[in-house]
Parts: sequence; C-alpha cells; structure tokens
Amino acid sequence: MTQMNRTLTYTAIFALTMAVFIPATYANPTPQSSNFPHIISLGESPQGIRHWRILRHTLKIAVPQNSKAISQLIIEAPTNIVLRENIDVSEESGKKIAAKVSIQGKKATLEFAESVAPGTIIIVEMKNVKKTAVTTGDKFYKISTILAGMNVELPIGVVQLRVI
Repeated sequence: MTQMNRTLTYTAIFALTMAVFIPATYANPTPQSSNFPHIISLGESPQGIRHWRILRHTLKIAVPQNSKAISQLIIEAPTNIVLRENIDVSEESGKKIAAKVSIQGKKATLEFAESVAPGTIIIVEMKNVKKTAVTTGDKFYKISTILAGMNVELPIGVVQLRVI
C-alpha cells in the first residue's frame, strides 16, 4: 500500500471514529432548571439512520421537586417529522401516566388526566414517528408545558436531533 492510500485509510478511520462519538441529541433546557420542568434527553430508535422512515423518539423530562405540577405538555416537531397519536407517557419507574393526546399540524398536546407531580421524571415515547424525506443535519423539537392552575404555555427547552 502506498503512503497516499495509507494516509487516506487513517483519515477515514479517524473521521468514522469521531462520527460515532458525536451525540445524536442535545437538550437545551431553560436556565431555571432546578425549579422549573426541563428536558433531560431525546433518543431515537433506530439511531442515526437518515433513510429510515418510521422511527421511535423517546423524550425524557424532569419535573423538579421545587416546581409546580404539569397539567399539559406540548411537543412541536421539526418540519420533516410527522407525529402520530401513538404516544405513551410513563414515569421513569415504568408506571403509566394517563394522557389525552391530540395532534394538530406539527404540535402534539398531551393533556394529563392528573397533573404530573413535582419530583417526577416523565418518559414520552412517540411511536411510529414518520420522516417525510431523507434527513440529514440538525432537527429541533420545541417543548412547552402548562403548569397546573395556569393557562399559559411556557417553553421549557429545545431538543436537537442530529442525523448524520
């Protein structure tokens, strides 16, 4: 093997190694995370496959002990993602949380039967999420909430979905 081929091989190995270590998601919570609900993470399954059309996105949100309870959660999908009503909500322990799901355009609204209490970590599994086109680059979910006893939608953060 020539020096040029060897250099190209090492460069390719390095680039692939670095691509593996780049996180697929990034959550940007609000600054008052200690007393306000905030995003922990977003996972995609199967992960990082840009040609895959039907996916599962799993969102994890913390409701800190010092926060008010949550009565609704609003998820706004990126432009090329279609959400379906097949959304399950549970606590981190696996206990189901009853929620009425409604989809309107790019927004999914989850209205909880009982407000989600402070000190809870919410797992939102968005099943059968559909990509409308081959995806590359960064896509952003905008997450908002309505706290118990309020009628105002409050943004709690943005989740970045990176597809390589």
